[in-house]
Amino acid sequence: MKTFINMHVLLLKGGEGTEREVSLNTAKECAKAIKKIGCKITEVDISEINISSLAKINADVCFNALHGDCGEDGSIQGLLNVLKIPYTHSGVATSSIAMNKINFKRIITDATRFSEDPIYFPKTLKIKNNGKYFEVDYDGAFVIKPIKGGSSVGVNVIKKGNKIPHIDKFIEKQLMAEIFVGTKELTVTVLKENPLCVTDIITSNDKEFYNYKAKYDENGSSHNIPADIPKVIYNKALSWALKAHQIIGCKGISRTDFRYDHNNEKLFMLELNTQPGMTQTSLSPEQAAYCGINLNDMVKTLIEEADYEC
Repeated sequence: MKTFINMHVLLLKGGEGTEREVSLNTAKECAKAIKKIGCKITEVDISEINISSLAKINADVCFNALHGDCGEDGSIQGLLNVLKIPYTHSGVATSSIAMNKINFKRIITDATRFSEDPIYFPKTLKIKNNGKYFEVDYDGAFVIKPIKGGSSVGVNVIKKGNKIPHIDKFIEKQLMAEIFVGTKELTVTVLKENPLCVTDIITSNDKEFYNYKAKYDENGSSHNIPADIPKVIYNKALSWALKAHQIIGCKGISRTDFRYDHNNEKLFMLELNTQPGMTQTSLSPEQAAYCGINLNDMVKTLIEEADYEC
């Protein structure tokens, strides 16, 4: 058990990617909690300093509040390993695997294929570039999204036809497509090897799916806790989330997203997030609160689990 009084915490936040604002909001809430548990804190926006100067801060532990590129893909974790600064959340390999949705999907599928309870994902579709559009060989609704990234940035649901307008900043090698499955959006947070609960996410009528605005705008979505789904599916979501968390070696916390097809009673895993948001509208703190765990206790748990890998 770590002693928190006067512990010096380096809080990393910001960056220059598409998830900068989410990171800043996560950091704002976590900074409050870090102070409340008695720690000293140094907040650093990594877009505003020379990364090599982190060693000079002489922190006891790093709280990683970054999202997206650099902070969530294993890059900052590798630097902290070299500097031998214990840090929260997952390490290099785990972060890299989870950040790449194709690699994560392959690893989890292969690891559970011959088990008693294999984990299923939506079918992957091959993307072709015909010069004017991206297209897939599929007539039904499908999803196209960046292979790397989070917060639903760059995600598009294509409901009619099989042509996809070129998406700015992306080429087909940076994108993946999957069949659009299910009628319910579900999520499960795992905190220190304990799956908390299942949330059913209901977006506003004008939202096609749980996109960026639905995630972070006030009243962008409503969350049913516990999810109103069959008990067997509820337990399966908890089990799958913990299984994926353990297979790729997550540390501290993860949040796994699912789609549930109630017509056929089938559950599909979508992806796992090693750096779930901690904003006022975020799902993980909400699930923890439902289980009687406040944000201060979540932050304590993550700091207790902090370590470096070499």
